[in-house]
Amino acid sequence: MRFTLKDYQADAVGDTLRELASARDFYRSASKRVSSVALASVTGSGKTIMAAAVIEALFWGSDDFDVVPDPNAVVLWFSDDPSLNQQTKHRLQQASDRLRNRLVTVEHPFRHSKLQPGNVYFINTSKLSRNSLLVRGHDSADVLPGMDSHPDTVPFTFWDTLRNTIEDPNLTLYMVLDEAHRGM
Repeated sequence: MRFTLKDYQADAVGDTLRELASARDFYRSASKRVSSVALASVTGSGKTIMAAAVIEALFWGSDDFDVVPDPNAVVLWFSDDPSLNQQTKHRLQQASDRLRNRLVTVEHPFRHSKLQPGNVYFINTSKLSRNSLLVRGHDSADVLPGMDSHPDTVPFTFWDTLRNTIEDPNLTLYMVLDEAHRGM
């Protein structure tokens, strides 16, 4: 971390990491695979800096928070606004030099069948819209014999990538829903 966390930020990061560990353990052992943790704080309190500390601890561990690294951790950062994602990505780069080359904006064409561990992927609602090349797949009526079945020449959609990531027992997907109060 490039910043020293204030006491209340360190407390929030520690609480969040403990909740994430508990949620991860519950997720792995439960028949119903749903778990959530919230980091809520007032405007200007440094939530993005706290998120950077949490992500660093997930990826590389932290002696300060007594967290071992999760080499299978992958983060999907989701918002309703591409400019918010860019702003957040920039703030994470400012907060953490370790995350700098691990912040990936999901763009077309996205050619990974699974999200890769150790990375933070940014996506927004418009990229998941019905007509987005990331998710639309193909319409069988439009496919001619010998023609590629996907209009963007990628053999899978982002939904496939997400499903493959979730179903891989060797990956742990953490999804951040930014500005959740807006309602997605």
